[in-house]
Amino acid sequence: MLYNKDVRISTDEIEALGALYPSYRWWMVSGEIAPEIGQTSPEFDEANRNLTNPNAG
Repeated sequence: MLYNKDVRISTDEIEALGALYPSYRWWMVSGEIAPEIGQTSPEFDEANRNLTNPNAG
């Protein structure tokens, strides 16, 4: 996924995506992550997964 501040989506779309991906809700709204409260991004999760699995891609 690529975060682009120029792309606009509706609040209904944000609510639907937030329901599907609750841990990405803050990132979708603000572009920021807050891992200390469980709010991450796909890129953060991928990097973290690679750190915990040194043989990963």
